[in-house]
Amino acid sequence: MPQPTINRNAQPGRNPYQGSPDHGRPQQGANFAKPTDQDLKAMLDGKNPKGMVDWAERIAKKTLEDRYNPLTTSQIRNIYGTVKKLEMTGNPEDVLPKLILLKPKLAYVVGRNSKVEGLKILRDVLGSAIDLVAESIEPRFQNFCRFFEAILAYHKAEGGK
Repeated sequence: MPQPTINRNAQPGRNPYQGSPDHGRPQQGANFAKPTDQDLKAMLDGKNPKGMVDWAERIAKKTLEDRYNPLTTSQIRNIYGTVKKLEMTGNPEDVLPKLILLKPKLAYVVGRNSKVEGLKILRDVLGSAIDLVAESIEPRFQNFCRFFEAILAYHKAEGGK
């Protein structure tokens, strides 16, 4: 009769199959410092285009760090498609209410894919940017679209699938 195997790493009194759903993997997005509101405001006002590019690259790289649950191109394009449609409407009065409704859509996408830390990062950064665009739609919305496009471009360039 075969002997049962003993897990020498198991803690006494603890079921080895219980625990966090990530099975001990480190939280990838937990230590990411998103751009401050001042950084975002300068980028959206067009005063810091280099900062916009740098932040877009940094955000894109961070969304791909978790090799088990990376942000996929289809997830980011789903959100980007909504922004692109708003950009094509051209009417600022129509854009703002629909742009603000993008925040609950981001929350929904994060809720459906709660293990994807990249979506949480994107939700936090874009949510803050949307709040700033709501303060002054005219110059900031176009830069918001360019910022999001740069994140998407760097995401793909960094190997986003």
